[in-house]
Amino acid sequence: MKNTFLLFFCFFALSTNAQSLVSEQVLKHLESIDTNRIKAHVAYLSDDKLKGRLPGKEGYQMAVDYAIKQYKEMGLKPAGEKGTYTQKVLLRKSKLVKESAKFTLTLPDGKKQELTFGNDLAIYPHPERKSVDFNAPLVFVGAGFDASQSNLQDYKGIDVKGKIVVVLRKIPENLPTNVRLHLGYPATLQEFAVKNGAIGVLVCNYTTSMVQFKAAANNMVSNGVSASVTAKGKRTSSASVLGGKIQIAGGISVPTLQALMRAENNMLDSTWQQLEKGKFVSKVLKSSLKGHYESTFDDIISYNVVAKLEGSDPKLKKEYIVHSAHLDHLGIGKPINGDSIYNGAHDNASGVACALEIARMYATVSPKPKRSLLFLLVTAEEMGLLGSGYFAAYPTVSKKQIVADINTDMPTLLAPLESVAPLGAEHSSLQKVVEQAASLAKLEVEPDPDPSEGRFVRSDQYNFVKAGIPALHIKYGYRFSNPSLNLAEKVKKWREAHYHKPSDEITNGFVWSASKKYVQVNFLTSYLISQNPQKPTWNKGDFFEK
Repeated sequence: MKNTFLLFFCFFALSTNAQSLVSEQVLKHLESIDTNRIKAHVAYLSDDKLKGRLPGKEGYQMAVDYAIKQYKEMGLKPAGEKGTYTQKVLLRKSKLVKESAKFTLTLPDGKKQELTFGNDLAIYPHPERKSVDFNAPLVFVGAGFDASQSNLQDYKGIDVKGKIVVVLRKIPENLPTNVRLHLGYPATLQEFAVKNGAIGVLVCNYTTSMVQFKAAANNMVSNGVSASVTAKGKRTSSASVLGGKIQIAGGISVPTLQALMRAENNMLDSTWQQLEKGKFVSKVLKSSLKGHYESTFDDIISYNVVAKLEGSDPKLKKEYIVHSAHLDHLGIGKPINGDSIYNGAHDNASGVACALEIARMYATVSPKPKRSLLFLLVTAEEMGLLGSGYFAAYPTVSKKQIVADINTDMPTLLAPLESVAPLGAEHSSLQKVVEQAASLAKLEVEPDPDPSEGRFVRSDQYNFVKAGIPALHIKYGYRFSNPSLNLAEKVKKWREAHYHKPSDEITNGFVWSASKKYVQVNFLTSYLISQNPQKPTWNKGDFFEK
């Protein structure tokens, strides 16, 4: 009884506080959310004539033009570059020229050994330089982390300036999945290396077979890596490559590292065992690596779309809340059951449609929010979050003025919406805000139902997080009043059958009433932020606070 009373009291407090910031007039306004309009957006964006909305292609430009038309009709102001609704994003595919790759390892006794691409090393193409020459000492830095907030300090007391660090991939199991995935991105390890003055990173995955290693190396040649770059070719965003001061990045095979460690009077097996126990194993090596490799570039131009609604408060209107969603999908690909157009109705025409309806609600709401709103549709999410990465690096308003990002990616509107999971909200004060918004929308809030997926660091909100901006991604929850509907199982089956396949079409599984609830809770989340004089903040001591 005591627990029931406490739960009721907390819910009542949330509702009362939220209602002080959101008037009955605004709540009544949200009843005018138009699911037919949302459906029409999805129908257009996922139509075959857009050919899967691949960046750089005509179909994606049609999606850009459609979004701009909607914003103009709403009366929202342009917030892109040079008074337009767009921000140009240069997308670069870099591929390694295999024949150019030459590497020489000098061991402690002075003996030189030629290393071969695909057997000994698997090198990423460089995102900024077509030709790279390097010659530097090697340093072993354990798992390669420099995150004091999680007591991960592999660089402590080790001088790596001007050197190439060798890393043995090992991510502690006791860390939250979002943190583990963040630490697992190659670019994250490269950021740690550059922070300490290194010029290269070679990662050894102790559990990778030679077949897998060779396949990864060949992929650098055949498919390469993608990045967004500036007009001058400076790397802006990529989960794989950092560019800049990093002259060489990639992998070193287990047999090659074993031989190197033996030459250094060390055994890789024992080092791995010590690393698994959490021991500090970093050490300066006496070996060095010299090399040369070349990269080819294939650049395409794409666009983010940005509109804004100016806030009503003279002071707070200088600050912005971002509503983001990715406009792109996979284009035309391998035919499945005779269909080669990857329409992306759920992923992410539905997210864009909901974002457009959120924008329309703001364009017509009264009273207007105190803070300003940015409505951002980004390119190249499917290529590695490249459009949002570019915007986070070069926002069209001052970065210091952006207080939060709320991302809508694949709402998965497969059943009536009764609960939501605010991915990443637990890292910041946004958790309380979503709880307030959900109470007003008569929705339950639950933790991430699929924490092992690490989805907080796998969609566009992640780039805002890396820029220090509190962000979240509101997903569907699995709690449902009808016990006979196992939503978790339904979503699992849908994803196995249709995710990133041509069958992700508007005829496949939509429950449009869920989109109304989804728009409501996203709108209310940002509206509550807009009305509160206090900015969202990271939780003190949280991993992402820094």
